[in-house]
Amino acid sequence: MQLTGHEIFLILFWVMFAGILWMPVSWLLLSIFTPKALLDKYFKEPHFSLTETVMMKQFPGFLIRTAIFGWLLLFPSLDKKRNIKAVSNYMPRWYIVALNSFTVGVIVTILTMVALFFVLEFYPAT
Repeated sequence: MQLTGHEIFLILFWVMFAGILWMPVSWLLLSIFTPKALLDKYFKEPHFSLTETVMMKQFPGFLIRTAIFGWLLLFPSLDKKRNIKAVSNYMPRWYIVALNSFTVGVIVTILTMVALFFVLEFYPAT
């Protein structure tokens, strides 16, 4: 069975739409329930500057803090500047699973949106 451009568009659109609905809620909940042990260990100097800690203590900055921890959990080799090692040792298992799911979901949603643009560009309208 071969999918038509219209069917591919619909699949990609609904994946993207679902991602846009769940991402803000998940991101907010993960930011609110960030483990205290993680914040006590890494959310201070030398890992974050004083300005960053002030900006990332409240909304919307704490969303960026959660994103940083999510990227470090999924891709530990990206940590050159902050020198945060073994971030998963300070997170409960449920938070690791939720943060990994969120980060992978964001990547999938963004890639789906890019694919959707290519489908719209290269498939002829019928």
